[in-house]
Amino acid sequence: MAIDCHSHWIPPALANALRQRHAVPRIVPAPNGERLFTFQGNRPFDAALGDIDARLSFMRSRGVQVQMLSLPGLFGVDCLPIEESAPLVRSFNDDVITAQRAFPANFAGLAALPLADMRLACIELERACALGLRGAILPAEGFRTLESAMRFAPLFEVAERIRCIFFIHPGPIEPQPELQVQEIVEDNAWHRRIVLQTQARLSEVMMTLHFSNYLEPYPHLAVQVANLGGTMPFLWERIEEVAFERSAAVPATMGPVRCYVDTASFGPRAIEMAVACFGANRVLLGTDCPIFNTDRLLKSVSDARLDAETRERILFRNARQIFSLS
Repeated sequence: MAIDCHSHWIPPALANALRQRHAVPRIVPAPNGERLFTFQGNRPFDAALGDIDARLSFMRSRGVQVQMLSLPGLFGVDCLPIEESAPLVRSFNDDVITAQRAFPANFAGLAALPLADMRLACIELERACALGLRGAILPAEGFRTLESAMRFAPLFEVAERIRCIFFIHPGPIEPQPELQVQEIVEDNAWHRRIVLQTQARLSEVMMTLHFSNYLEPYPHLAVQVANLGGTMPFLWERIEEVAFERSAAVPATMGPVRCYVDTASFGPRAIEMAVACFGANRVLLGTDCPIFNTDRLLKSVSDARLDAETRERILFRNARQIFSLS
């Protein structure tokens, strides 16, 4: 069995709202169906992204018992002006709550929040979690520095009180202009955006969370960082070396034990490095379904040189513990 802690969904009501928009994010007709346009590219909008019954059938065929559903910041919904984002994220949250209640053994959810108004974001976090969601997704751009992360302190205070989880995922904190990066062929523009820039942002998130006291006031709060926490498994030894050269102290381990990373979009070698860096109890299965290929991501975990207990921890045991899943 497996519990996928990094997967995405656009429910029908939200899809209909995106069809009415004339700026990103928007869903538009295409010769072979529909396409979802975001600020950085477009992709097919089809059953893989929007049909919950098709998703459930897909999961069962792959041995995935539970998916943690979220609305990623890279779609550009939660960072819209408050009058636009508030109804959209509330619609998403309500539909995820409904899916979770209809299929309690198969789906759990993370709330999207209206980032333009932190007071309303706190209210929506508390409302959504009171109705059964496990926490919320937050944008990596907001945690590039300790100073920028302080904007989210009110949310962390609420999360500490109600005992929920934050998932930090690539995404902006303000609306971005439409730029179809996938269509720019010069200089590997898409690889630079989706690989180099994305992973650099997540590495900055890890630096903020692990090399400051930001999480100290929240001892009961768990944080999941997407995509193995950027490049931190590769950089950890360099961090130690730089600290040694400057006679500076570094943490004995890679940060607070309540900070987790997921395996989304990585292969077996990177997963092995993450386990060596963070520890077997800190790595969660994430496939980024349906953006990335679930079969390849499951195979990455099975191909990694891990003992049986570590593999079980990644596939489901760690997730059961932090998300309180049966």
